[in-house]
Amino acid sequence: MKINNLLLILLSLFLGNVSSAQKKAHNPIIHADVPDMSIIRVGNNYYMSSTTMHMSPGLPIMKSSDLVNWEIVNYAYNILGNEDALQLENGEDAYGA
Repeated sequence: MKINNLLLILLSLFLGNVSSAQKKAHNPIIHADVPDMSIIRVGNNYYMSSTTMHMSPGLPIMKSSDLVNWEIVNYAYNILGNEDALQLENGEDAYGA
């Protein structure tokens, strides 16, 4: 009987931990367009970049300690260039070339 009670307690603790972990993350984790992401770990933190080359500022650098909660810490550039092809103006397009 004691073993059954112990197993029941352990099972309830395990299921409680699983359900609380599931409450922390929901898909999509990031409500944004994050194409071609690259992630590295530095110490206890993770850093992610994304190739949003057609937006300014561009190439966001994000930081997380748990791979769930992300914050933008900076961008790699403010403006990629002033050429029409980089600004997608006058029918020009440098992307995908």
